[in-house]
Amino acid sequence: MAKDKRNQLLAIGFFGLGIIFLYVEGISLLPLRIVQNAVLLKGISLVLLSIAAILAGTAFENKRWISVISSIGLAIGLGFLYLPVPSILRGSTFHILFACAITFGMTTAARRMASIGSAFFACIGIVFLYQPFSPLLGSTALHLLLPGVIVFSIVFSQRTLCEQISIGLIALGLVALCQPFLILFYQTGFQLLLAGLTGFIVAAHR
Repeated sequence: MAKDKRNQLLAIGFFGLGIIFLYVEGISLLPLRIVQNAVLLKGISLVLLSIAAILAGTAFENKRWISVISSIGLAIGLGFLYLPVPSILRGSTFHILFACAITFGMTTAARRMASIGSAFFACIGIVFLYQPFSPLLGSTALHLLLPGVIVFSIVFSQRTLCEQISIGLIALGLVALCQPFLILFYQTGFQLLLAGLTGFIVAAHR
């Protein structure tokens, strides 16, 4: 019980600190020296929010409320991604979607629906990678692909299949980065490799 309480406090603390680091550019009261390191702090913020997400998914007893909160976070992240919002909010989209995807996958009770929805978002992300019509959609592909892969790797019932799909993405990403023929395939190799590595790590440790 004491351990859960400690982890709950750590989750809240890491979440608060991660949010501060994420939006440090917009906090006018901070010293200039800190604001100048905003890029570094955003990187640290991703780590803090990810740790907070994992702790929130394990330490809190009311999984339903955590699932609801994280699903709202996913909706907010998608809103920041595609709605006309200030650049500081758009710049936080990846962090929000990444952290909320972890928590949602760990706490949702609707695992079948989550599997279908996450697979859909991952497929949409891959389509956005290769569609030739809008550079905006291409730039947001990883924001859909990575959270989709994370949630799918957590909630899908067949762990072995998750690992096989992830290995397939890793292999596809490596081939894309090594082949000299298709420039678009080469440009998307890193996204495929990152999604595959993330999915494999999550599936192997769930």
